[in-house]
Amino acid sequence: MSNKATWKKILESDDDKTKISRMFKEIDEQTKNFHLKILLTVERAVRGLGDSFRQLLLNNWPYSRTAQYNTDLEDAALLARRACSDGTRVHILERISQWAQDSSPLSPQVFWLTGQAGSGKSTIAYSVAQDFDEGGKWPNLLQATFFCSRQFKDTRSRNYIIPTVVYQLARRSKSFAHALLNADKEDSVNTASKQMKDLFVNPWKESAHGRSPDLPPYLVIIDALDEIDDQGGSKFLKDLLTVVNAGELHGLKFLVTSHPDPGLAALCKSFSTDAVCCLFDVAEEEIKGDITKYLQAELPMLKAQPRFAELVTQSNDLFIYASTAVRYILRRGHTTKQQCDLMHKLLDSINDHKTLNISRVVLQIDLLYQQILSYAFSELEENHFQDHLCILHTILCTQERTSSAVIAGLLDSNIDDCKDQIDSLVNDLHAVLYVKNGCIFWYHASFPDFIFTQTRSKFSIPGTPSQLYELSCDPTFHHEFLAKQCFSIMMSGLHFNICDHPSSFLLDSEVPGLQAIVDQKISNGLKYSCMYWAQHMIKAGYGGTWALIDQLREFLSMHVLFWMEAMNLMQQIKQCITMLQLVQAYVKVS
Repeated sequence: MSNKATWKKILESDDDKTKISRMFKEIDEQTKNFHLKILLTVERAVRGLGDSFRQLLLNNWPYSRTAQYNTDLEDAALLARRACSDGTRVHILERISQWAQDSSPLSPQVFWLTGQAGSGKSTIAYSVAQDFDEGGKWPNLLQATFFCSRQFKDTRSRNYIIPTVVYQLARRSKSFAHALLNADKEDSVNTASKQMKDLFVNPWKESAHGRSPDLPPYLVIIDALDEIDDQGGSKFLKDLLTVVNAGELHGLKFLVTSHPDPGLAALCKSFSTDAVCCLFDVAEEEIKGDITKYLQAELPMLKAQPRFAELVTQSNDLFIYASTAVRYILRRGHTTKQQCDLMHKLLDSINDHKTLNISRVVLQIDLLYQQILSYAFSELEENHFQDHLCILHTILCTQERTSSAVIAGLLDSNIDDCKDQIDSLVNDLHAVLYVKNGCIFWYHASFPDFIFTQTRSKFSIPGTPSQLYELSCDPTFHHEFLAKQCFSIMMSGLHFNICDHPSSFLLDSEVPGLQAIVDQKISNGLKYSCMYWAQHMIKAGYGGTWALIDQLREFLSMHVLFWMEAMNLMQQIKQCITMLQLVQAYVKVS
């Protein structure tokens, strides 16, 4: 009886009731989380699929190795992707995380994050991926990511999105891996119109019976769809929304980010307000507060300076402006005074522009790029100016991110001197270009967009000796130039038995140390030319000069077999047919 009386007193106490209620709630939450971890562990136990998965790899499953958000391969350079700084984008991240974890049937399956270039969409997407990945702050719901980028062939092509997503799904879901392999539709990999149904929708529906109904929706993130070539992002999103609206991908949620591109915006017009986050609608005070936190963390020496708030204001709600300004200041400013001087130089150049009668609205990021470029080009003699400009245009027009040695090989017979010029230019443009694993990258797509737009990259700098900078690149003209360079390199470098095979009766696999011989005999510039001459020719447009057509004719009549031999040695022989078909179509139209 005494025990009963004690329990009665405890239960009648409001404080005790609250504590006990909280304890039961915590136990319930922990039980649910434990149950969820068990289900996820069982679903992702794909070790028994080792043989099948090796078969997928043997069949050259063409997934992108650089599209995953946290790609870090020894043989491929890592893009400058990063998560949001601590304490920034808090409300947006909370909103997306709540949507991702909402299992109710009323919760939208597709969430669109949009905003202008440089507003931080990719950084937010990276943070979401990190939070939902294994070891993140939320349940491990992340199944696949595809971060589009113009800097790689496999991240700017629509054809790689579905194969990459299903590859990652198969690595994380035993039931889906079985269904994908049993479908035996690997031929559909090369046909974009068949990929969605054959590789994604049908295997996903087939695998449904093998998944526990208690599993929450899995998360797939597709970032920067506007960076897919030939409006491929709009085509992919249209296909995705069609199957989602038909209820064929139940159990998956998709976070999609892009510019407010008209084609993409039209597709998302029907979305509910719960499924759209427009970064340009976020309160100005919130964005300014986030940029202030970022700049204070990155530039601690300057946060007490009188003009620091002006730097925040000049960022104009663009994180790319803030991050570019940080790189510009930190690379050359090692003391507080040096950093102050560089900050003042940036701010003064922008204030000088404000006093001019400018007929067009100048974007803040344009003014920053103009300041950075003027520093790199201002003291060059005319001939060196043109050399550096050709180097910059080549860096931005090459079909893959390449090394300074490859670019030098494309431009000049004196490779060592040209390489020194390239390294010097990249060093001067450190705020917009960077080198990773020997390859040259740009930090943000807004920089090549700036160079490719004549009205933006033709400018003068107020307050400096009168000089008009004309730095714009006509992509069609420069692609024609690079196509001609590729032909010249191939026609001078390719010849019969380029790797001195000891016998035509030996298979490549039977030649000891063949890869080392290939690397020695086929220079990096020749490798690039063999791989990308066709793409440059096509991007030169249908107004290409007769000189380019004459080079093509000579190449096909005298060197095409030597080219195919080199491509075979480079293990790229499958690309030959595709390239020749593209060129055949180009010549017919021309």
